[in-house]
Amino acid sequence: MRKRAILALLLAVGVPSSAGAQALFMQQTNQNPEADYIRSLADAAVGFSEAEINLAGAESVRTDTWIRLNEYVSAVLERENRRNARHRAAMQQRRLVNYKEYHDRILNSPEARDVDGGDALNAVLEKINSGLIPESFHKSTSIPLTVDEVRRIPFKLATVGTQSFSMHRLALKERGEWPPAFQDPRFDGVRCDYETALELVLEQEVDGAMQIVAIDKLALAVRNLADDLERAFRDRPDDRRNLEASGTIRELERTVEMLKTHKLQRALGDLDLYAGTSVNDLREYMRNHHLQFAAATTADEKAVFRELYSKLWIHYEMVKEGVADDAEPR
Repeated sequence: MRKRAILALLLAVGVPSSAGAQALFMQQTNQNPEADYIRSLADAAVGFSEAEINLAGAESVRTDTWIRLNEYVSAVLERENRRNARHRAAMQQRRLVNYKEYHDRILNSPEARDVDGGDALNAVLEKINSGLIPESFHKSTSIPLTVDEVRRIPFKLATVGTQSFSMHRLALKERGEWPPAFQDPRFDGVRCDYETALELVLEQEVDGAMQIVAIDKLALAVRNLADDLERAFRDRPDDRRNLEASGTIRELERTVEMLKTHKLQRALGDLDLYAGTSVNDLREYMRNHHLQFAAATTADEKAVFRELYSKLWIHYEMVKEGVADDAEPR
């Protein structure tokens, strides 16, 4: 009984109530507000430092990731470039081998299409002009070749994409040289206009005084030929005479367009005055104007090419033998 009384007294005197305890805590806290403020700043600084540390760590990880990624991409690109370089080198080697095989074939055992397409003739001409044979040997070799044969040869400038031309295709002066459709008397007027305009162009080319109006007149004459042809075959456009004549018109249009280039003007001007008598004369003319043989498109041109191919080979064999004989000790 006595123990219970003492315990009750201690509880009543020494232990404050809940509300009292809270009041006591607030009183102690408010006793030094400056210290509390400093403590709060310190707590905030600690938190901020930890955040910065975490952010710096994240940035370091991100930077390291980008470095590794860039190194990986660089390694992949370098490996790909090496592989592409090997692939390109292999392709170039294959093209070189194919070109050598093709060049050897058209030079030594050409097919008819190689001759008709002009490739075989160009290969022999390249061999003739290799520079290994003195000019004096060429001049002393005379393989006959007439002016008429040369005028029927289709040429092209040694430039990629250049259209072909020939004096025979361009200068259709006799009625029988025109396609059958244009031989009809109804075309006499426009044919005459074309021939007159062409003659003026060639005269100016020879004189080196080409005028814009001259080529424009020639272009107009070709256009008038085309218009009259269209009217004549309006009801039968698939007629073979119309198709052949239309092909001639396209050829004339391309040649007229080419006449606007200085190189072709000079080549045609010299071809109009050509008076050579041998394969070597043709060789010199083509070399002076940087010409090659174009594809033969008509039976007449193909016949000329096959004969000319043989003459080119004979010329080459003769000058080559002359070099060999000259090299032998006396």
